[in-house]
Amino acid sequence: MSKLNSEIQDIFQKQGVFPITTSALDGTPNVVPMTFVKVLDEDNILIVDNFMNKTRKNLESNPVMAISIWDMENGKKAFQIKGKTSIVDSGKIFDEAKAWVAEKMPSLKPKAAIILKVEKIYNCTPGPNIGQEI
Repeated sequence: MSKLNSEIQDIFQKQGVFPITTSALDGTPNVVPMTFVKVLDEDNILIVDNFMNKTRKNLESNPVMAISIWDMENGKKAFQIKGKTSIVDSGKIFDEAKAWVAEKMPSLKPKAAIILKVEKIYNCTPGPNIGQEI
């Protein structure tokens, strides 16, 4: 299983908007821009559900998600992260997600915290290693 190393965690801290992809059971893709996304630890990513509609429905029936990240300034690196999700709407992680959102945008009322358990990370940086799992 791939880990969110320090290089990847640094990219997360710098990126403002994250393309999040899911799909319905019939394979219909869905991609949305998300801003409340951050690394919890080397194995997990937090995505806050403030407005999810199709994304949430997809995750309830097909819990697979991918996130694309990039840093075009320092080394022009890019990665795709894939894994399975869990939806959390109570408890410590959800309370922390609500506090994070309240600090940045108090008018929003999070519906849930989505935890992405990292399973695979792929190099998307142009070059000889593009597409390789790291």
